[in-house]
Amino acid sequence: MSTAKQYISQRIIDACLRENVCELISKGEVISSLPQELKQHWRGEKSESWLKVSHLSAQILYVPIAASHYMQAWRAVSDAWISHDISNKKAIYYQQGYKAWLTALSVQLPPGSKTLFLRYIKEADCAATHHVSCKQVYNAKRHELAAPFAELESWHQSLMFSDQVASYLDHPYYPTARAKVGFDTETLALYAPEFAAKFELNWCAVPTHLATLTSVVPTCWPSMTDVGLEKSLAATHKLFPIHPLTAKSLECLPEGVVIAPQTALTVQASLSVRTLALTECPSIHIKVPLLMATLGAKNIRSIKPSTLYDGHWFERMLSMLASRDEVLLSRIEHVDEQHGGHLGESKLFAYIVRGYSANMQSKQLVPVAALASPMPDGRLYLQHLVDQYYQGQWQRWFGEYLNLMLKVHLRLWLKYGVALESNQQNAILAYKDGERLSLVMKDNDSARLLVNRYEASLSAAELALHRVDKLIDQRIFVADDEALAQMFTTITLQLDIAAIIEAMAANGMAPVQELYYQLRSHLVGELDALQQDGVETDYARHYLLGQPYLPVKYLLSSGSLLSKADSGATDVNKFYGQSAPNFLLAAFCEPATETQLVKENAVKDMPDKEIADSEVMA
Repeated sequence: MSTAKQYISQRIIDACLRENVCELISKGEVISSLPQELKQHWRGEKSESWLKVSHLSAQILYVPIAASHYMQAWRAVSDAWISHDISNKKAIYYQQGYKAWLTALSVQLPPGSKTLFLRYIKEADCAATHHVSCKQVYNAKRHELAAPFAELESWHQSLMFSDQVASYLDHPYYPTARAKVGFDTETLALYAPEFAAKFELNWCAVPTHLATLTSVVPTCWPSMTDVGLEKSLAATHKLFPIHPLTAKSLECLPEGVVIAPQTALTVQASLSVRTLALTECPSIHIKVPLLMATLGAKNIRSIKPSTLYDGHWFERMLSMLASRDEVLLSRIEHVDEQHGGHLGESKLFAYIVRGYSANMQSKQLVPVAALASPMPDGRLYLQHLVDQYYQGQWQRWFGEYLNLMLKVHLRLWLKYGVALESNQQNAILAYKDGERLSLVMKDNDSARLLVNRYEASLSAAELALHRVDKLIDQRIFVADDEALAQMFTTITLQLDIAAIIEAMAANGMAPVQELYYQLRSHLVGELDALQQDGVETDYARHYLLGQPYLPVKYLLSSGSLLSKADSGATDVNKFYGQSAPNFLLAAFCEPATETQLVKENAVKDMPDKEIADSEVMA
C-alpha cells in the first residue's frame, strides 16, 4: 500500500473514532493488549491500548489506539487492525487501508447508508491521489517557498504566498480534505492554489431582466467586446464571471444567456480555490461557483444567491460594531463585499466581489490556515512571522494572537450575540511594524445571531440601519447561547487556536500543557474584563471551563457518511457531538502547585502496598 493511502487511511480511522462512527467508541471496549492468540498476526508497532469492536458483524476488530487530550479521548495510531472471525477461531487477518476499513464498518448497515460508506472510498482515493500531487509540487517549489519575506514585493504577492503555503497543510480534522472532488491531476495543476498557476476567467452575458446586481460593477470589469461579444449586447445584458472549469460543464443554459467566446482578466486561485485574485487589479477578489466538492461530497462549491445579501449584512453590521466599540475598532476590519450578481436563484450563475481597502494593502495579510504550515527549513510558517515582527520572541506573538482572537470573538458572542464561522481560511491576520495585530474579516454569511442580545446592545437608530429582518437564511437565528458557544468552541477555540497549539508543541516550541495553560489564562482574563464591563459571563465560564467535554464538529459523518435524514443536520457544517476532552480544564493544563508535586513525588517513592493502602484511606 502506498504511503499516501496509509496516511489517508489513518486519518479516516482517527476521524471515525473522534466522531464515534457506527458507535465504535460507545459500544467498543478498550483493552490493554491483544489476546495472546492474535499477537503473532500483528505486524505493526506495539500498542499499549486496543479498541475491541464486536458489535458490527461476525468479525471482531482490534484497533490500536492511544489516549488523547485533543479533540477525542482515543486516537488511531495506525492504518491497520486485526480482524477475528467469531465463528472460526483460525480466521485471523491483518487488515489495513480505508477500503477495508469502510467496508468492515458498513457490513450490516441498511443499503442506503452502506452506499454512502462505499461511495466515500472514491473520495478517499481522490484524497490519496491529490496528496501525492501536493507533495510533488511542494518539493518542486521548495526554493520559491524558502524565499525571505523581503523578496515579496507587494502586499498582494505576500497574501497569495501565504495562501499557497496554507494549501500544503491538510485540514486539521476532516480526513480527506485534500480531495478536491471534481478535479483530476491536470485540473489540479491548472486551478489549485498549491500550484499557484495563473489563468483567464470565462464570462457569460445574462439578460438584464434576469440579472440582479447589488451595486455598480468594479472598474476593472471587461466590456462586451473584451470578451468577444457584440458591443450592442451591453444594452440588454450584464457580464457575469465564470470559472473555466464550470464553463466547460454548462450543458443547458438559461434562456437568453450567452457564453462569451473569449476570456478576460488574469486570475490566481486563493486558498478557497473558487475565490480568484485578479493579477492586474489585486485589490479585487472574485468568488465564483465551482463544480467541485471539498470537506465532503455534499459540499459542492456553488453560490447560493442569499449569501450575497447575508454576507453583506454581516459586513455592514460588523463594521458598525467596530466603529462604536473601542475594543473592536483597532482589531477588526471587514473586506468590502457590497458587490455581487446572480441570476434568479441559480447557484451556478452568481458571484461575489471582495475589495481590500488601502489600509489592508499596507499590511502583511496571513490566513490562520498558514500558521502551522511546515516550511522548507523545518520550521512553522508562524516562526517566520515571529522573526519578521517579534524579533524571534514567539511568546510575544502567541500572547498577542490569543489576546486578539479571544478579545474579538468573546466580545462578539457575549456582548452582541454574534458568533462568526471565522475558520482558518476566513480569519486573516494583519501584520504591520509598530501596529497592533488585527483581523481582516470576510465571508461571514454563515454566522449565528442571538437576536434579543443583539438588539439590546444597540440603539434604535443603529437597529434601524441593521435590521435583522433583512437576513434571508433563517438558520442564522438562534434561540439561546448554546449555538453561539458551539460555534465559538469549534471554530475559534479548536480550529483557530488549538490546532495551532498542537502544531507548536509537535514542533518542539513548548510543552502542550504549558500552551493550553496560557490559553486558559488569557480566556479567564478576557471573561473577567467583560464581567467588569457589565457583560454576563457565567454561561461562558461554565461552558468553556467547567464541562469535562466540549462539542466537536462531526464533519465526516455529516459531510459524507450520514444522510441528512440520519444526521438531522440542517447544515452539514454544524453537526456536533459533545465528545472532545476539555483542554481548558484546570486539572489538565494548570501547572501543579509545589504541594501537589511534593505529594506526587512522595507517592512515587512509596512501596506498592503503601500506595494501595493510601488510596483506600483516601
